[in-house]
Formats: sequence, C-alpha cells, structure tokens
Amino acid sequence: MAKESEEGQERTEQPTGKRIQDARDKGQVAKSTEVSTAFLFLVSVLAFYFYIPSVARHLSSIVRYYMGNLMLWNGSQESAISIFTSGVVQLAILLLPILAIFMVVGLISNIVQIGFNVSGEPLIPKFSKLNPITGFKNKFMSLRSLEQLVKSLVILLIFSLVAYRAIRRELPIFPPLLNSDVSVIALTLFRAVMRLLWDSLWMFILIAVADFAFQRWQHTQDLMMTKQEVKEEHKQSEGDPRVKSRIRSLQFQMARRRMLKAVPKATVVITNPTHLAIALQYERGKMIAPLVVAKGAGFVAEKIKEEARKHSIPIMENKPLAQALFKAADIGDYVPEELYRAVAEVMAYVYRLKPGIGL
Repeated sequence: MAKESEEGQERTEQPTGKRIQDARDKGQVAKSTEVSTAFLFLVSVLAFYFYIPSVARHLSSIVRYYMGNLMLWNGSQESAISIFTSGVVQLAILLLPILAIFMVVGLISNIVQIGFNVSGEPLIPKFSKLNPITGFKNKFMSLRSLEQLVKSLVILLIFSLVAYRAIRRELPIFPPLLNSDVSVIALTLFRAVMRLLWDSLWMFILIAVADFAFQRWQHTQDLMMTKQEVKEEHKQSEGDPRVKSRIRSLQFQMARRRMLKAVPKATVVITNPTHLAIALQYERGKMIAPLVVAKGAGFVAEKIKEEARKHSIPIMENKPLAQALFKAADIGDYVPEELYRAVAEVMAYVYRLKPGIGL
C-alpha cells in the first residue's frame, strides 16, 4: 500500500531527480550499516590471517620486556611509569596500523554506497528532537525500530547456526590434540578459527547485499511523491528564470552549431562587411531561388566567415543587400522576390569567379 502525505494523498509517483538530490544535500541517503560491517569483517579476517603471526611475535617481545623490567624495578614511582609508558607505546605501534586500516575501510565502505557526499544538515541541532516522549516512540515504538529488531534477530539466528555448524565440524579434531605439542595445538586452533571466520564472512557478505538492496528500496519509498507534488515541482522548475535562461542558452548553442555545419554547403556569403553575414546556397535547376542556410551578427557573423574561409566559400561585401537579407529572411527561407535581382547579380559574379559553382 502506498504511503500517504500529510494532506492524505497517496504517494504513488517515483521520486524525481530534484527530490533525490535535495534529500542527498540534507544527508538523507540509502546507506546500510551491514555493508560497512562486512567490509570491516573482511579486513579483520585478512588481518587475522596475515598479521596475527607478526602480532604474536610482537606481543611476546612486549611480555618479555615487561617481565625483564619488572624484575629490575627499583620500587620507585618514576620507574613504574617509565616501564608502563614504554609498554603502551610498543602496544600502540602494534595496533595503530590495524586501526588506521579500519578507519580507511570504513570511509571506503561509505563512499562505495553513496559516493562523495558532504552535508552539514545532520549536524544542525533540531529542538523538535529533544522531546523525550517523541524520541522514545521513534526509538522503540515505530515501524522502523521493529524492522531493526527483526533484522537483528535474523542476523543473530543466522550466525548462531553458522557457529553451531562450525563447532560441530571442528569437534572431532580436538581430542587427538591432548597429546600433541603446543605448536601443533596452536596451529590447529588457528586453522579452525580461520574456517569459522571464512564461513561467517560469506554470511556477512550475503546479509550486506540483502540489506543494501532493502535500504535502497526503503529510501525510494520514503521519497515517493504525490501527483500534486510532481506537478508543483515541475512548475517551480519551469518557472525558475535560471532554468529558462539555461535552456535558452543550450538551445541557442545547438542551433548555432547546426547552422555552422550548413555553411560548407553555401554558394556565397554576403557580408556587411563587419557586423552581418548571410550564407546563401543555390543549385541551378534544383532550387526555385537561393536559400538562406546561415546568418548572424557580430560574433556569429565572424564564425560564419571563418567557416566559409575554411571551405573556400566566396565572401562578397554588399552592405545594403546584407542588411536587407538579414531583416527579410530567416534561416531556411528562400530569398524574397524583391531581392532576386540584387542576389542574382552577386551569384553571376560568383559564377564568373568559379564557373563550376551551382551546377
């Protein structure tokens, strides 16, 4: 069933690009915490596999350092602080790479989901959220909180089953270890833990994919619009002077590009000489009169002349004719009858210059 707006209208329309962008600017995006958790768990598994041996060696050196210094401790407070500080520094050096990787992975997981999006809107305090009764209802008595509870229970159940199966699978290998060396026991336990972690990782990935798809769907549902909201947004967009100006600018640029592409087909370009340029095309026996394929003033006139020079189109200076053609004919129009004689004289002169033109 479609959600309803505050006015009671059903939200049946898909969110527009503007509505999605407005929500994004406010920090409202489709983001799954399970995706971040899956990324972090993947890094944890890889760190456990590749980094644990190194960690074990460093921890053993730290323990030996402590034991050796405790035996030499002279009983003073300064000596105890020095030993403790040195140990903390060594432990920090050991853990900082992992913590740094976790921070980077957490950032990457968010970028993968929503891209780069910086918004200060969520940081602005809203006094309406300070109402404890409303906060309690939103936290514990809303449909969203029920969804979170069900999701958490399902995830807990899945991982409980995964752990149970892993333990049952590994149980037979433990009794024979009673008479084994410590190194063999440690290696066997390490392999068993790795198998459990890999099984859990696949579950994390599947849950993350499902939850991300659900969050995208839910985000779309939250942004659904009524027919009236779509109409109002369309009116606002159409009525925005900046939008109209931008549309006109794009239309003018497209029309100018199409016009300039027609200049190489012209027979002659008639100029003012500096302010106007009109490109005429004529093919004897095929056209009833010369056709205006391009015209412009100022910068556009210069572009028309520049294009004509590139393609060796004759450029004729005739100020009265250029002004008359510019006023009397638009692009795609034939030359008016009252200008036939003047244009014919120009064409005759062009044909004398290049006899093959117009055939």
